[in-house]
Amino acid sequence: MVKCAADSEAHHWPVVLASFVATSLTHGLASSVGVLYIEWHEEFPESSALIGWLSSSLLAMLLCFSPMAGALVKYFGVRPVVVTGGLLSFTGLLIASFAWEFYVLFITIPFMAGIGFGMSYTGVMVTVSEHFHKHYAMANGITMSGASVGMVLLPVFFQFLIDQYGWRRALLVTSALQANVLVCGGVMRSPQSTLRKWKRNSGVSFVPESSGRHQKLGRTVYHLKMERSKMLSASGNQVKVDVCNNASEQDVRITTLSPGIDYECLPADNLAESKGRGLALRVTCSERVKAFFDHSGISLFWTNRVFNGFMAVSVSISAIYGVTLPYIAARAKSVGVPELEASLLVSVIGISNMLSRLTHGRLLDSDVIQPAYLYVVFVLPATVAGPVIATVQSFTVLVVSTVLIGLAAGAYIPMQAVIIRRIVGKDRFPGGFAMGLVFVAVGNMASAAIAGYLADTTGSYSAGFLFMAGISGLCVMLMLGLHMLWTRLVPDTRWPVIP
Repeated sequence: MVKCAADSEAHHWPVVLASFVATSLTHGLASSVGVLYIEWHEEFPESSALIGWLSSSLLAMLLCFSPMAGALVKYFGVRPVVVTGGLLSFTGLLIASFAWEFYVLFITIPFMAGIGFGMSYTGVMVTVSEHFHKHYAMANGITMSGASVGMVLLPVFFQFLIDQYGWRRALLVTSALQANVLVCGGVMRSPQSTLRKWKRNSGVSFVPESSGRHQKLGRTVYHLKMERSKMLSASGNQVKVDVCNNASEQDVRITTLSPGIDYECLPADNLAESKGRGLALRVTCSERVKAFFDHSGISLFWTNRVFNGFMAVSVSISAIYGVTLPYIAARAKSVGVPELEASLLVSVIGISNMLSRLTHGRLLDSDVIQPAYLYVVFVLPATVAGPVIATVQSFTVLVVSTVLIGLAAGAYIPMQAVIIRRIVGKDRFPGGFAMGLVFVAVGNMASAAIAGYLADTTGSYSAGFLFMAGISGLCVMLMLGLHMLWTRLVPDTRWPVIP
């Protein structure tokens, strides 16, 4: 029998399994709601742009709420955020299943279910980043392939429920399915290696608090037993120790650890709740604001120029999903494809998406091609598929085109997480990844609204797919330009390249 070391990543693969299921029920479900566009368009007297925005709002809010969710993960831990998000999304879908007015859907779908999806999805991405380092790209690819599985199964499942019971009962069943995220969240917790790292790097022994509260970074009160009085400064998960004036043995109480903050050592008798000898740490209001900017990733915009450039790529590339997911079934139905076959096109995207997600991680880990070039290679098929979808009427050709889009999206979406992690580092990854999702959300909502407006103006969904092709082509040129800028013209080591 093969035995794994205590710190082996093999112990963390159950977390990947739970993350896979949670991703299929959040990102996968959010990507499949486009099949409801036809039902909503027929029942509610609203414009194509508004209903298209609603169809894409679930995925957009999942992405847009990620910075706040990233900060919540930092303060409360992964498990509470994932479970709370699952409960909120379950409630939102349940209420939406009883909606007879459009404004009820407008509130429950994006602002309850969408925000809940964002909390659960961000927690999943963070916990995979915490548990995996050497095999992170592979673990990330497996986790995000859950979105592809959801895209394969849920559109057909949706259409079956709609045909049998109507779209309201379909949402009711889906809300019950969403409750499984609560179970997945129970499996996720932050690894204990952080506490062991403090002990190893600082020469300080960890003493659990006698009250028995859980030992969670950023929330629980810790006691660090020291040989002499010391001052601590926190930077991410690393704790640095400097010698203070008093050389006697003390207990130091830590209430919050935030990146980049220097904590002040104060006599324990200055605090009412402190007893006996010891030192306490005080954090000022300005430091808390700075910590929020760091945790949410907002501070990256004035500290990391490479990150800023890549965000422009994230906005432009999001038009592929922003147009395809809400309108591909409607485009197929408009050229005479039956409704069930039209909804299958979303499943086709999911199948090719899943195959692509399982391969990109190995390519990135092998370091055989520059990440920027690999990114461009996977975006190009979607650029070609846009004009084809806009012009053909054959269901077979539409299937081939959606396969190309699925292969492209299956690689460039998880690659964004890997590239952002290399740009900002592991410690800043939660906030950086969250801000990246916000920019993708902005692109999703904007492209869905523009494509809907073009459909209302021209009477055809073709113009929207031509628009998608043009924007994705712009993304290709932008990515190549950034690679040349940060590797040759203005070299910056934060841009990911092959070592």
